[in-house]
Order: sequence, then structure tokens, then C-alpha cells
Amino acid sequence: MDLRGADDTHAQPWFSLTFWLVFWVMFTSHGAQWSSTSQVEAATYQIIKKKDDSTFGRQRLWGSMGFGLFSLLSAVAMDTFTDDPGNKTDYSVTFYMFLAFMLVSLGFLFFLDDWSTGPSVAFLEGVSELLSHLHLVIFLFAVLLLGAYDGAGDTFMYWHLKDLGASQTVIGINMFVRTVVEVPLFLVSGWFIDKIGHVWALQLSFVVFALNFLGYSLIGNPWWAVLIDVIHGYQAITWTAATSYASVSARDDLQAVAQGIVSATFYGLGYGVGNLVSGPVFHHYGAVGLFRSLTVCCLVGFVLFYLLYRCYGKRGVCTDPDTEEEDTAPMLVSAAVMPKPGAFLHGGSVTTEAGETLGSLRIVRPQSKQDGNEIRQFSP
Repeated sequence: MDLRGADDTHAQPWFSLTFWLVFWVMFTSHGAQWSSTSQVEAATYQIIKKKDDSTFGRQRLWGSMGFGLFSLLSAVAMDTFTDDPGNKTDYSVTFYMFLAFMLVSLGFLFFLDDWSTGPSVAFLEGVSELLSHLHLVIFLFAVLLLGAYDGAGDTFMYWHLKDLGASQTVIGINMFVRTVVEVPLFLVSGWFIDKIGHVWALQLSFVVFALNFLGYSLIGNPWWAVLIDVIHGYQAITWTAATSYASVSARDDLQAVAQGIVSATFYGLGYGVGNLVSGPVFHHYGAVGLFRSLTVCCLVGFVLFYLLYRCYGKRGVCTDPDTEEEDTAPMLVSAAVMPKPGAFLHGGSVTTEAGETLGSLRIVRPQSKQDGNEIRQFSP
């Protein structure tokens, strides 16, 4: 069943009322979804810093569990409530399920008492300050590419599976597997990123996407996609690396802005570019041509990000094991205010990993220098 050939008689023209109603519903709902997601993630990072009793991955894994479970349940429900398997799939049951679960989620929000992300600055001022750091711009460029690959894969992979004859249940199982695999990876994401660094964690995402797309281009049975998408679970590492890099790169008053930029880059601009470019390729060359082209694009993206970050962004932020230090002058600190292990310089302040501010770091130029070195003084 080739759905690309079925649009001759039943497809709505792009200027029809139906098309624009769907467009604005999707535009509004996705805008609300990802703007709220970025605020939730900013608040989550702040709560984690205050309490120091968890990691972002351990919180985020619950989203993957819910996504996978209810993707499977909704797929089975669609096949169950469709009267005749030969007719079009009845999607209405999934909208009713969505409405019910959103109301439940809204109820839980009233029981949360700590949504503070600290003081914030004007949005445009915050965006301008964050984007003034070249290392963050390069990192966001990689996030943009990965968002484009993910958007193209999510849209046209399921279309490809329908062309191969997949039922809604098969597609639901596929979504269940790819998201459930994320759960253990979210659990170890913090440890994994600490070992190899944010940059390498994101670079490996290009390789995983390339393997995914190559596998999609080779299958002839939709059930093989379930096995291939096991490695798609690496997206747990991808998202944790992207959001945590933005978090450690921004001051406390820029946390919400930083997470908003990451979400907008990946799910907004990235998804849009991916679908816009992939649509004509899919139409003219089919799924196999599209996925093999995306495989090549992933490898090109890997090399491009590697060169850009190593040449221009490596010294911008100390978030990777191999980042070189610009200055190794000794720091003269009294024992009473010595930062604890794991302390890091964040926005001019020395804080613990839990977000506790220990003091500020400033450079003092005494009248007489010893051994030609400046003395760095730590003030609580």
C-alpha cells in the first residue's frame, strides 16, 4: 500500500479550509507543548541543584515510560475500534485519550509547590547574551541538525512502515520499544556524559541516527523497524547532553531562556527544516532514497560539528574531560572557605553541584607580584 499514490483522489489541496485548520491547530499545540516543556526542564534543573538528590535523567525517564506505554495502548485502541480493518483507521479514540490524560496532568500541577527558576532577565536580552558565546552557538548548530534528522525520521519512517503494510499495532509496538529503551539510558545518562563529555555524547548521536536511517532503507518487513529502533533509545543521552550543556552554560537567571532556546532549536526549527527538506526528496525518490541521503547527511554533520567545535568552541566552556585550561596559576584560598570537591565556576560565582553558592572569584593585582604570578583570591 503506497500512500504517496493515494493522494490523487482524497488529498486536500494546500489552500483548503481543512488544511489550514489542521495547520493552525498543530502550530498552536506544538508551540504550547514545547514552550511549557522548556519551562518544566528549567525548573527541574533548578530543583535538582537545590536538593542534590537526583539527576535530570532519572526525572526525564518517566516521560519516556509514559510515552511508550500509551503509544502502545492508543495503537491497540485504534485497531480495536476500527470497524473494518480495510477502512481508514479511526483516530478519534486517541484524541479522547489525550484529552483525559491532559486533564489528569493538569490536576497534578496543582500539587507542585516549587516551580521557581530564580530571577530572570528579559527574553531578548537573555538570548543575546547566550548567543554571544561561540561554543554555545556551535553546540546549538549540532542540536539543529539532530532536530532536523529526528523530525524527518519521525515523519517519514512511519509513513514508510504504512507503505510496507504495518498495522497501527505494529507502529505502536515500534514507538513503545524505542521509548522504553530510553529508560535505562536516562538512568545512566549523567554518568555517561561525565565519562565522555557533552560534546562527544552529542557527536555519537550523529552516528546513531546514521545507523537508524541506513537500517530503515534496507528493511522490507515493518517488524524489522522494531529491532532497528532499539538503538534510537540513545536519544535519551542526546537530549540530556543538550539540556545539561545549556544549563551549565547559563547563569541561574538565564536557565529558562537557555532551555527555551534548546527546545526551539531542536523541536521547532530543526523539525521544521527536516520535514521541509525531506518532503520533496521522499516524493521524488521514495523512502529508500530519503533514508540513504539522511545517512550521508548524518556523517557529514558529525564531521562538521567535530571540526567546528574543536577549532572554535573547545576553549569556550569546561564541560568536557579533554577541555584545556587557559591559566593554571595557583589559587590562594583559606581552608575555611575552600570549595568542596565538585565545585565549579558558574557565572562568576563558585557553587557546588547542588547549586549552593560558596562565594565569588576575583583576580587581585597586589602592588608587588611574587614569581610574576597574579594572586587569585576567593571571597565568601
